[in-house]
Amino acid sequence: MTLHLDRTLCYKSILWEVKVKNETGIEVEDTRHARLQASADGLRRFQDSKFGMSVHWGLYSLSTHGREWIYFDDRIPYEIYRRRMEQFNPIRFNAEEWADLMVEAGQKILLITSKHHDGFCLWDTDHTDFKISNTVFKRDVLAELAPALRERGIALHFYYSLIDWTHPSYRTDWPAYVAYYQAQLRELCTRFGPLGGILFDGYWPRMKFPDDWFEFMYPRGPWDLAGTYDLIHGLQPDAVIVNNTHLLPLKGEDYQIWELDLPGENTIGFNGTEIGDNPTACWWNVNQWSYQPWNHCVRSAEELLVTYRKLREKNSVFFLNVAPRPFGDIHPEEQRVLRGIGQTIRRLNL
Repeated sequence: MTLHLDRTLCYKSILWEVKVKNETGIEVEDTRHARLQASADGLRRFQDSKFGMSVHWGLYSLSTHGREWIYFDDRIPYEIYRRRMEQFNPIRFNAEEWADLMVEAGQKILLITSKHHDGFCLWDTDHTDFKISNTVFKRDVLAELAPALRERGIALHFYYSLIDWTHPSYRTDWPAYVAYYQAQLRELCTRFGPLGGILFDGYWPRMKFPDDWFEFMYPRGPWDLAGTYDLIHGLQPDAVIVNNTHLLPLKGEDYQIWELDLPGENTIGFNGTEIGDNPTACWWNVNQWSYQPWNHCVRSAEELLVTYRKLREKNSVFFLNVAPRPFGDIHPEEQRVLRGIGQTIRRLNL
């Protein structure tokens, strides 16, 4: 299908979209016309996985201060930020080593940032040149990870940011942007074999942003979430979808997730306290979300195992984030923690 036809379909979908209020009175995009959900087998495998690794990795990993939001936080001009592609050369990256570490840790899922809010892509997408294969590294890390994980029985999940701080259509041509992100999702669903799931981030209906955030954060129209969910479920029937809205799941979404909180808790300040009928997951980190040596503070295996046990009691999946270094490896201390967790899980059959 050509981009022109995709845009035509996108326009039609947008015309069908309206907003509704959810169970707690928050205005959300209406996805009631979504036709598909993940298969029963996909949901079962997701819940049976229990424990997964999350990875935040990209050009922001080269920073000497700040966090994974540094492009926005520091208002870095795009052409200057783009120069990081000339520096990004993670020669220590080894998909087999990452996968073996996950086996040692007892993890059955890898959730990796295919595209974070800065718009940089970790695969050789056809739809932008702002991608890892155009760095000095030149390799497609998702294409290398997919077979390594599959050989070890580990499910591949993609994190995908709906907001995009650098794509020009995000600000100037909303239907073109929706067509762009849906075309990228079609690639993610057709290039890497069977997927375990996709996590969306960047759509936060509950949050009210300052006026000077508008250019970066606010969507210029509906996302066509129902069309997106049906696209994914049609191509990957077993893939579970979650949107990190901090709200109850919409139709087409398959589970509910909390950041740095247990299900139903909101100690962090932005999570929802309502628990729906879908499976649940929690998203924690070993250290920081992204590589930040100036903020290095690794949680112990013992501390994280307390959280793991609480989540097992709730039959909730535990995503534990690591932050690979710009060299391409996972910090030795983070590796040590993961191995310690895996040893305890095996010894106690947790």
